[in-house]
Amino acid sequence: MSLSHNYFKFKAIRDPLYGFIDLSELETKIIDTEIFRRLQFIKQLSHAYVVYPSATHTRFEHSLGTTYVSNIMANELGFNKQDDIEKIRLSCLLHDIGHGPFSHLFEHIMEKTNPTIEEPHEAISKIIIKEDSELDSILGSKRNEIVELLSKEIKSYKEPSKSLQSDIVSSGIDADKLDYLRRDSYHIGVAYGQFDFSRILHTLTSTVKGSQICVTNKGKDSLENYRLARYLMHVQVYEHHARLAADQMFLKALEIAIYEEKIFDEDLFKFDPAKTNSEFLNFYKSLDDFSIYRKIIDNDKAKTSKLILNNIKKRKLLKRVCEFTPKDLEKDADVANELMKMKPDDYQKIASEISNSLGLESYEVIFHKSAIKNKLYKKGELLFRVGDDIYDLETISPISGKDIEKYLVFGPIDKEIRKKIASKISDRFKVNLTKIAPIQ
Repeated sequence: MSLSHNYFKFKAIRDPLYGFIDLSELETKIIDTEIFRRLQFIKQLSHAYVVYPSATHTRFEHSLGTTYVSNIMANELGFNKQDDIEKIRLSCLLHDIGHGPFSHLFEHIMEKTNPTIEEPHEAISKIIIKEDSELDSILGSKRNEIVELLSKEIKSYKEPSKSLQSDIVSSGIDADKLDYLRRDSYHIGVAYGQFDFSRILHTLTSTVKGSQICVTNKGKDSLENYRLARYLMHVQVYEHHARLAADQMFLKALEIAIYEEKIFDEDLFKFDPAKTNSEFLNFYKSLDDFSIYRKIIDNDKAKTSKLILNNIKKRKLLKRVCEFTPKDLEKDADVANELMKMKPDDYQKIASEISNSLGLESYEVIFHKSAIKNKLYKKGELLFRVGDDIYDLETISPISGKDIEKYLVFGPIDKEIRKKIASKISDRFKVNLTKIAPIQ
């Protein structure tokens, strides 16, 4: 079907980044569904608002922004059929439909309850698109094409056009990242996430076979700027220690509410992509940032979980006891190797041992591994083209892209207690913490 310029102009929504975002009648019906409107109550950056008060923007507006960016990318890459552009736009509009309360944070619970399923929110997105009755009545047969485009299995040189469409939805240079970096930076009020957005879009092209997104040689430096922006946002915003403290406190409260206080039936969090999931979806649709707090705080069985959530609401956060990196443990290879092999449950066990030894409640000590995986610094993630030759940005970049790992320990406000916790950590891992991060 040839492109009708009025097709995507049924409704316009004002956006702080793009001015107006035009939507088709079909897209307008989608955003007015119960399952999509739920995204208005799910913060993009979970508890980052405890550090940056204006970080209260949501998955709803990000999904609209991603749709807008995807249209520009589709045009730049030569897609001019209405059916192709619509499929790309709808996939981007629905790419985050499966997020739970506080976005990626809730995935820890879903992973724990569904250990065999990778990237739960993406799996849930596909289940929602396939099984939600309201969406089904709107999408009809289009839903299968959307699920296919959201599936990473589509990457293939045999069908370069589909592969390129998939790249717009999910790749090193996709509409999702191009929107959220600028949107997060805008709402928070920092410059770390800014990059030459227009230059990247203007220089977009594809590999010779037309199966992957890249930029022309003129866009090479703006591509470097883009990945550096993502790295800095992780360092300065996404992994900020106070935000991590609030996030980990929330997870602790949720685990206690589910597994100890039995406020929720654990089975309600389980799903199976190979079966129908009506009971799971009915429950999942009721969850957002506000409802999950209320479901716990208003429950008579909630004791410890309620206390923790009320402390987050009052910003009575656990304080940083210390932080250290694997490099700080280089003098003791055995200890460093032990830490590398540990999983979240192992950190929690150590925290519990320390809290018990000091007569503290288990939730008063948190041991957390913060890992910044610099995906955009991996081979093949960001490509640029000179003539018919394709080059990997990583091979010529002057900027190092090492992954960053650090371990953080949080404890009560009382400084003397935190000193005792630090001493326990120092003895356990044979590291002089006073030289690394003195307690303040």
